[in-house]
Amino acid sequence: MGAAKSKITPPPGLGPVYRAGYKMGEAEQLREVVDDLFVRCLTIEKEDARIVFLSLDLIGLLRDFTFDLASSLASRFITPAQLLVATTHTHSGPDTMGLWGPSIEQSGFNQEYDRFLLETSAAAVITALDSARPAHASFAFEEVNLGVANHRVPCDLNLDLWRLTFKDGNDVIGSLFSYPAQPELTPRHDDRISAGYPGEACTILDRESGGISLFLLGVCGGMEPYGCEKGFEEAHQYGRKLAEEVIKLSAREHPLSGSRLSVLTHEIQFPIENPGFQMMMEAGIIHTSQRPPTGVTSISKVNVGDITILTIPGEPFPGIVAGIGQRGRTLFVSQLNDSLGYFLPSDQFSPEPVGWEEGKHFIGHELESLGPQAGPILRQELIRLASA
Repeated sequence: MGAAKSKITPPPGLGPVYRAGYKMGEAEQLREVVDDLFVRCLTIEKEDARIVFLSLDLIGLLRDFTFDLASSLASRFITPAQLLVATTHTHSGPDTMGLWGPSIEQSGFNQEYDRFLLETSAAAVITALDSARPAHASFAFEEVNLGVANHRVPCDLNLDLWRLTFKDGNDVIGSLFSYPAQPELTPRHDDRISAGYPGEACTILDRESGGISLFLLGVCGGMEPYGCEKGFEEAHQYGRKLAEEVIKLSAREHPLSGSRLSVLTHEIQFPIENPGFQMMMEAGIIHTSQRPPTGVTSISKVNVGDITILTIPGEPFPGIVAGIGQRGRTLFVSQLNDSLGYFLPSDQFSPEPVGWEEGKHFIGHELESLGPQAGPILRQELIRLASA
């Protein structure tokens, strides 16, 4: 296996780069840097099987990016099915989808930055492939509440913390780790770049454990961290707390059983029922090749030894994945190979959503969803894929 990382903080000269995450249609231009953004890559190969994980410090990437990246890597025989492109969902990075322009009529998508991302990501994949060496894998899982609340259904929490580590002897080459808290600790009104708590955790783990650490967002729908929108220092403190827990968890890692390495990808069609999404897609505000009334996306089942990872093209609520697979051995990763908003269980989807609870906690997730059918369709397809 191999690992690599490269900086993706927007370089000068690309034109306006708008901040994604909080202020749709009224976003600030990003002007300063609190901490840098990175793409991190981990490649796993066994005989004829190959899987490429990428984690980018960005709000989200749509399906087209994965296919464009595969085209950039055609000379290395990389296919879209082998690429698992995740985003950390930082709320203090560039708009890579178009939703966060300076006005509702103007896209925040920057074509030059997208080209830079593709080139930098492709180079990271090639570096990881070329640096590959034999490795063995170990894994640990537990539930930990680092300060997470669900203000819609308080008892409905996902607290999964896990790490999958690859070593050459005692040297860590790279690792995947996951936690579900939304990266929403950075301030709402600001014009500075930050990777938020996931970036801080990765920096510490790289330094303390060695190798390259990739953060993968867990089942994040409604998982609001304590201190939401309080500031950059609060985000960094949360990242330090997460890194500390991951290091503790790593002491209990055990070797993976079995030798499986495979990925199975399944395409899904969703109705695009959200009128706001329909309008922005038709107008080209959201930078996507897809058009209403339906969209195509995919989910994947990744087998590494006796661990199964199911990928989700957006932000699922805990009820979407409840009871699927074996607890602690079936893992879920959000924001992977697409970023389609929230997936809510049918019994939690309100036809008349309230945006904010007491003006403090966002609970209008329906407003950032494809619509009421998306959650039930996703759950049905995840159940089917898990048993395949």
